[in-house]
Amino acid sequence: MKLDTGYLKLGLCGLALAMLSGCEKPALPEGGFAAKAELSEQTLKIGDVITLTFTALHAPGSTVKFPDIGNRKEVVVRGRSVDTSVPAEGVVKTEQIVQLSSLRTGNWLITTNAAVCTFSDGRQAAQALPPLTLRVESSLTGDDANSLSNIKGPLHPLSRKIWMSVLIALLALLAGLATRLFMKRRTSIFEPEPIIPPHIRAREALAALRTKEWVPEPFFVDLSLILRTYLEDRFDLNAPESTTEELSRKLPHEHKKALGTFFEQSDLVKFARADAQRDVMQTAFSTVEEFVNQTTEKPEPQKSAENATESSS
Repeated sequence: MKLDTGYLKLGLCGLALAMLSGCEKPALPEGGFAAKAELSEQTLKIGDVITLTFTALHAPGSTVKFPDIGNRKEVVVRGRSVDTSVPAEGVVKTEQIVQLSSLRTGNWLITTNAAVCTFSDGRQAAQALPPLTLRVESSLTGDDANSLSNIKGPLHPLSRKIWMSVLIALLALLAGLATRLFMKRRTSIFEPEPIIPPHIRAREALAALRTKEWVPEPFFVDLSLILRTYLEDRFDLNAPESTTEELSRKLPHEHKKALGTFFEQSDLVKFARADAQRDVMQTAFSTVEEFVNQTTEKPEPQKSAENATESSS
C-alpha cells in the first residue's frame, strides 16, 4: 500500500511546529524584569545540603541583587555561585545558586525580601519573592532515638575527711618547700651587698671605655658621664643634672682649671658638633683618669690597729 505524500508532509510540518514551540526562546518580561526562587527540596536532615536557585530575566545593561540568605544560626550558607547568560536577543538571564544547610531541627523561614533590578538609567524595579520555609529533621531514626542511654545521676563527691587530708598534705608540702628555700637564701638575705668605692667604679668604666672605638661625640658623652657620676659619688655633688657652669663653681679648687677645660671641650663636641682628633681625646681621657687617681678616698685605718697603737704608747 502506498503512503499518501500529502499526509506525510502534513505530519512532518506538525512535528516541526511542535519542536519549534518547545524550543521557544524567553522574551523580556513586562517592565523589563522578573525573578523567581526555587528550593531543590523542602525537607532535609541535619547536616545535609540543598540548593536554592534564584533566576531573573532582565534587560541588557541592568544588574540584579538577590536577597541575602542565611542567619548564621538556623540556616547556614555553604556555597554561592552566580552565572549570567543571554538566552535571546535583548534578554539577560542571571542565575544565583546557593548551597544551604542547617544544624538545628525545626521549620526555618529562608527569605521574605525582594529581588531588585537596577537599570542602566538608574531606575529600579523590585520583584517580591514568595516566602520559602525549610523543614529540618533529625538524622536519627526512631530506633536510634530509643537506643540512647538515660542520663546518669551526679557523681558522689569525695567525703569531707578526704578533702581535708589532701589539703593538709598540700599545706605541709608547701611549708617544707618554703623552709628549704629560706634556708638556702638566708645568707644572701641578711648579708648586705658590698659597697664598691666610687674610684673603683670610675676606673672600671674608664677601662671599658678604653677598649671601645673612639668616635668624638659618643666618646665625650661616655667620658663626661663617668666624670659626673664620680663627682656625685665621691664629693656628693649633683653632677649628672648640673650644667657645666653650675658644676664648675662646685669643683675642687686645685682641679677646677683642668676639669673646666675638659667640660668646655666636651660641650663643643656634644652640642656644637665640633670635631676632635685622637690626641685631643687622649688628653681628655688622661685628665679624667688623673683626677680620679688623685682624689681617691683614703681607706680608714682599722680599729684594731688604732687600739694597738694606743696600748703601745
